[in-house]
Amino acid sequence: MEILAGIFHHGVIVDDLEAAMAHFSATMGCTWTPVRSFDPMPVWNAAGQQLDAKLRVVYLHQGPLRMELIESAPGSAYDAMRALGPSHLGVWVDSVADSAAAMLADGWEIVLGGAPADQGHGAIAYLSRPGSPVIELVARAIAPMMEEWWAAIA
Repeated sequence: MEILAGIFHHGVIVDDLEAAMAHFSATMGCTWTPVRSFDPMPVWNAAGQQLDAKLRVVYLHQGPLRMELIESAPGSAYDAMRALGPSHLGVWVDSVADSAAAMLADGWEIVLGGAPADQGHGAIAYLSRPGSPVIELVARAIAPMMEEWWAAIA
């Protein structure tokens, strides 16, 4: 799958962000970026409904493949992600809209997007297909903001 050439993170949904950070720090010597809260973060589901995600997110400093830990409040939009499993692969793409369209044509389904489908899903879109990992398409245009976050010390 050509899209996987852009992998830059492995995201994991956890129940307790601090406990997960402590576990990985103790077992692998990880250091973390500052935690960011997104409460609420508007997202759109496959039916075009706007939902609110309530998240706390942190990234591993070490790369090039970064671990992302996501703590999602129960009952928020990321329950749809959790239902598919705890993890996803984040990939850089030049156009979320174009990459999502190609994946949809290949049998993938939208789980959540950062904007409605008619607006190209915004800067992110999560897609799933049975037997495949969940893929998060991330607009390469936000890479400078992400790099700034990754460089920050908690």
